[in-house]
Amino acid sequence: MQVLITRPAEQAHETAAVLSVLGHEALLSPVVEVVPTDNLWPRGTIDLVVATSARAFEALLAQPDFPTAEARRLIPLYLVGEKTCEAARLTGFAGPAVMADTAKDLAPKLIAQLRSYTRALYLAGRERKPKLERMCVDAGFTLDVLETYAAAAASRLSDAALAALDEGTVSAVLHYSQRSTAIFLELLEAEGFDPAALHHIAISEDAAIPLRELNLPHIDVAAQPDEDSMLALLPAGERD
Repeated sequence: MQVLITRPAEQAHETAAVLSVLGHEALLSPVVEVVPTDNLWPRGTIDLVVATSARAFEALLAQPDFPTAEARRLIPLYLVGEKTCEAARLTGFAGPAVMADTAKDLAPKLIAQLRSYTRALYLAGRERKPKLERMCVDAGFTLDVLETYAAAAASRLSDAALAALDEGTVSAVLHYSQRSTAIFLELLEAEGFDPAALHHIAISEDAAIPLRELNLPHIDVAAQPDEDSMLALLPAGERD
């Protein structure tokens, strides 16, 4: 079966390799391109670092003013997801890490440690949800924000995806965020295809919101917000 992957190119290739092992044919059509920003690491002492995405750390590799090795070794981390923690470690951040599955779950753990004098640096994407920042503001604290990456919307679906959609051979579409789902639907509409004809698999209920708003008939949501749970919703593929 052909499975359409909408995530950024680098991650899409990783997913394609997994799909191949499972007996599926992958179609790549990234709907966003993730690129580092030119924003530099701020001067002065940072008391703790907050991040909700692995991309926040990956983008730092392109920054000329990277924090010192000592800072990376010692600074405490407040992170959402194991992949974010893995990316932090790979970029040299070895400090103690407080973990949570979602930004909503991380917020109270972070707020409990904040003081009026604490300088907390939030490594974030330019396009992001303000939930974590708002929860901190409501508690009387403001995070310093360093936007380390941006996600630009694609202008069209890939030629391979459009050909498969035209032939009616796309068996499922994988969606990884609310924004990328919305972009995919816009690009699909621009090409004149009906989203109701497709099987949509979302990583979370949040990512499925644009699909729910259209009341589409074929929506599945992963039991856990990870790719393994998404792929478990695919029917068995053909293996060599």
